[in-house]
Amino acid sequence: MKPLAIAFDVHGTLAHWPPTRVQPIEVQRLLANVGIDISYQAFEAARQAVFMIVGAKRPIVSWADFLALQFDHMGVRVPIDVLPAVAQLYESRDAMRLFPDALDAVRAAKARGLITLAFTSLPAFMLGAAGDALLPTLDHYFDSGLIGHPKGSNAFYREIARRLDLRSDRILAVGDDPLCDCTLPQECDWQTVWLDRAGTTKSPDADLPRIRSLSELATYCH
Repeated sequence: MKPLAIAFDVHGTLAHWPPTRVQPIEVQRLLANVGIDISYQAFEAARQAVFMIVGAKRPIVSWADFLALQFDHMGVRVPIDVLPAVAQLYESRDAMRLFPDALDAVRAAKARGLITLAFTSLPAFMLGAAGDALLPTLDHYFDSGLIGHPKGSNAFYREIARRLDLRSDRILAVGDDPLCDCTLPQECDWQTVWLDRAGTTKSPDADLPRIRSLSELATYCH
């Protein structure tokens, strides 16, 4: 059945983190310089909690907002004059970068009359300057905070279909995670295509349609 909407995963599909990405140990050492002791491992665990639990309760709008939630989850009090320094570290080094085939794939889908959307755990601000190019090409950017459910839950995929006012089987999802981007949406009746950029990842489902590049996606849009 021809899809009416195409849902793109973000991380690993449309964009990736830069090699300059901030490491948790850097934050541990930065805070140590002002007398605040944290564990970089606890910091990373809190990051995942914000993405999957706290961040599914409301939209997160900036690095300062995200980090404040992260430190609160850890029970760490970071002075208001220190938090901007940590946020600036992320703002200067963690802006995502688009894959070379990303914009062309989204634009091609729109040219075919498809609704284009992102489905992701990542708040849009994490795209940084890449968002200036990507977001205008998308009709919707659905992150967990906006949807109100963590990505990976059935409720996440079903709420997107409800907001689009489409039957679930008219949505085509494409992403690099065969479970979260393909198998789980498929269980909610979405059509799915697995983006296996490396060509080396073993799929848990041998029947998943597979592409190596977003330039091959057109085959599944008819």
